[in-house]
Amino acid sequence: MENKKLVCLIILFAINLLNYMDRFTIAGVLNDVIKFYNIDDKMAGFLQTVFIIFFMLFAPICGCLGDRFNRKIIILIGEIVWVLAVFASSFIPQNHFASFVILRGIVGIGEASYAVVAPTFLADMFGGKTRSRVLMFFYFAIPVGSGLGYVIGSYVASIAKAGRTDCLDCWQWGIRATPLFGVATIIALIFGVDEPVRGQADQEEESGRINGQTESNNLNNRVNSSTPANEDIITVSTPFKNKLSNIYQDLVYLLENQTFIWSTIAYTAVVFSTGTLTWWAPAAIEEAIAWHHNITNASAVTDTEHVALTFGGITCAGGIIGVAVGTVASMAWKRGISCFSGYSNQRADPLVSAIGSFLATPLLFLSIKLIDLNFIFLAWLLLFLTIVSLCLNWAVNVDMLMAIIVPHRRGIASAVQILISHAFGDASGPWIVGAISDSVRGEDKTPEAHFHSLVIAFYLPNVLLFLSGVGFLLAAYTLPKDLKLAEDWRTNRRGTDGSAQLTGVTQTADTGHLPLDDGNLSPSNRLNQYQNEAFDP
Repeated sequence: MENKKLVCLIILFAINLLNYMDRFTIAGVLNDVIKFYNIDDKMAGFLQTVFIIFFMLFAPICGCLGDRFNRKIIILIGEIVWVLAVFASSFIPQNHFASFVILRGIVGIGEASYAVVAPTFLADMFGGKTRSRVLMFFYFAIPVGSGLGYVIGSYVASIAKAGRTDCLDCWQWGIRATPLFGVATIIALIFGVDEPVRGQADQEEESGRINGQTESNNLNNRVNSSTPANEDIITVSTPFKNKLSNIYQDLVYLLENQTFIWSTIAYTAVVFSTGTLTWWAPAAIEEAIAWHHNITNASAVTDTEHVALTFGGITCAGGIIGVAVGTVASMAWKRGISCFSGYSNQRADPLVSAIGSFLATPLLFLSIKLIDLNFIFLAWLLLFLTIVSLCLNWAVNVDMLMAIIVPHRRGIASAVQILISHAFGDASGPWIVGAISDSVRGEDKTPEAHFHSLVIAFYLPNVLLFLSGVGFLLAAYTLPKDLKLAEDWRTNRRGTDGSAQLTGVTQTADTGHLPLDDGNLSPSNRLNQYQNEAFDP
């Protein structure tokens, strides 16, 4: 891996890490936020909903811009907006909850610019097996950042209120750490990241295959014909007219991609379940501890930092293991090596994701029941295994998306998947679970009632986890066809300023057409397809 690409990967990883840290610092101090602004569960869940609504509304915009303009500038603007909004939100007083909500929404605008564009950035820099490994590393930031968000938010807040029993606003210090690191990543982004050529990695990978085939064809041609060697190969360059593809054509293309549809539905169900778990689990555990210790208010639990630290720790560890196991297992299964020796399967990505969902379904149910029975240690263990299972799909789902979508439409595809998964996933999930909890609990404010109402509310994400497994199985069924379509496109088209060596082919100026030379062409269907417009949907 080139040093320049490695530096770029590390910088993008750091930004992703900070974004997820910020997203869950609020969850680490959620009970303090509820007490400070005097809000109920529904409004506490609405905080995350507003953030995700802003995020998902701006994700398609950023995706379209990312497919057409300089992606580094888009990420840079988003990071600046994110830093300013997070820092400003930490100074909102008690009687201005609406302002706090709006600023948390603006934070989502900044994160949308990055989350949509960065995966396409990496997809254009790395191809093949390297891309899978890079995406695995990149998506380590989700569990690690989420876990660190709990830990840092809770820990910094506990330091701020050390020795102070009346410090209601000390939690605000917990969300001021990430913007400081954000300034450093902005500087690194300016000086350490360069915009890659769109489709570059795919073009390089395919050119290598074509060159190998060409050498073999040339040898046969020289044996069987009198064609001079220096006339066999000429260079073809097809302009990457990504800016001419309109949004309607992009959306039609995505709707015709069945694997994209099923994987998006399945991924949305996972995001709903994961979003509600990460948002409400620490608060639910604190309510359970207060109930079992006969404490009348969960805010009075003395070891809330321990809960946040433990949950953050298992989120980090479980996430790293889950992402790594999912990626390695998928790569090995696709290649038919290691424990999958002799059983290669191109459907490995969705199958691994489905296995994760089916494993997480009973694990989540049992972990909640164990908390109810006060078997906290066993509950932590099962929560850890739940997170491992949930994280099996993070990297492989994106890897599958990049494989089935052509390069100049990856940005909009990523944006649409993010829009749908957040709109019906973690945007609505925390709010819906909070609303169910409030409805079940009624006017009973005791920790016992609060915990049991959250337990009942968690049945919904449990059911959706099972349905996500079904969705991934359907994606596995349609995957080979969509992989073939994407592979045909990559075979027949080149990236920006990309070139491929083909036998007996000349390109007409500025048209994207490749006329046939019947005297030199092999009978390959691939060459015939070059007669079409280079960027028809």
